[in-house]
Amino acid sequence: MPLDCPVVLASNHPNAFLDSIVMTSCAGRPLYYTARGDFFKSKIASRFLYYIQILPVFRIEEGKENLHKNEETFSYCIDILKENGAVSIFSEGFSENKWELRPLRKGTARLAFEAWSNPGISDKLKVVPVIIHYSSWLKMFPRVYVEFLENIEKKSFTNWEEPGIFNKQFNEKLKDILSRKCIAVDESSDVATQNKIIGFLLKNATKGTATAKKLQDKYLLPGSEIFKINYKALSEFLTRGNINYDSKSGTSIGTILLLLPSCLLFIVAWIYNFIPYLLSKFIAWIITKGNDFHDSLMYCSLMLLYPIYLVILFYCSVHHSSLRIGTENLLIALVSAYFYESSKRTIWSFWKRKKLIIIRQMFSRLFETNNG
Repeated sequence: MPLDCPVVLASNHPNAFLDSIVMTSCAGRPLYYTARGDFFKSKIASRFLYYIQILPVFRIEEGKENLHKNEETFSYCIDILKENGAVSIFSEGFSENKWELRPLRKGTARLAFEAWSNPGISDKLKVVPVIIHYSSWLKMFPRVYVEFLENIEKKSFTNWEEPGIFNKQFNEKLKDILSRKCIAVDESSDVATQNKIIGFLLKNATKGTATAKKLQDKYLLPGSEIFKINYKALSEFLTRGNINYDSKSGTSIGTILLLLPSCLLFIVAWIYNFIPYLLSKFIAWIITKGNDFHDSLMYCSLMLLYPIYLVILFYCSVHHSSLRIGTENLLIALVSAYFYESSKRTIWSFWKRKKLIIIRQMFSRLFETNNG
């Protein structure tokens, strides 16, 4: 990741709002972002988004009449790059909770073309492909994999006469670099099967991405029919049993001893925290109708509502009882919320322990020597 020159970061976009937070945390320098234009309809929202360095890009989905507004955004981006700034673009154009790389739009290529053609920027600009993977879209404490890849420079291209040809060549190069680290899915067959196993590995394996890549490489090899049969059998087993995540504890004594306190924590956490959770879920659904920004809006709603809920809980407890009771209720709400997810996993893994043992055996078969 270059720190001393103008940069355009070109990333995949699997998890909406959180992708920007992840990128900002890892980049090591201030970033400007682009976002879909319909977020900027309100003047208040528009001013706020500009203030936090988010710029509008209007797609055909927002109406052809708005496309001309992109000229202003790209001009703004060029000014940022002239000052050795960094602009991040999610090159797929929209967010979707998928493991694989989706078709790239032309926005990144267009910005790179304009920047490299500008004498105030030219060769100084570097395009940095970035891959972001999540072990889970909704679970607490997921693993996040971020990697800054081989930089793309102006000297890689020779055809500057026709922007359309350049855009195509640029996207082909960008896709080639991103595909080296992104999970490969054969779109011609068994997409659901492949995604089921990929998702399971990214959620559970310590080196989930590397393991998924290894399995997918074997899946895509010609002539690996025996392997594909076992691969599909494992996917069908995961689907039938609604298996979403594994647990290292299995059927050990530790799991059994944890079962009762886990059940208690689960119940207490739900009783103490269901109000802000359901309210945030309701707000997110009303506004997004379940679209790709549902999770992001729910996250933001909880960030805003949960502290307010805790203050109200504390005040009501003190008002109707005592300071000690108020403090205890506050601590119980926070601690139980913190351990809610791990408690649920402990209960679930104990209930599904036999199936989890079978899954581990099936994965062992997939990695056997000469298997397919």
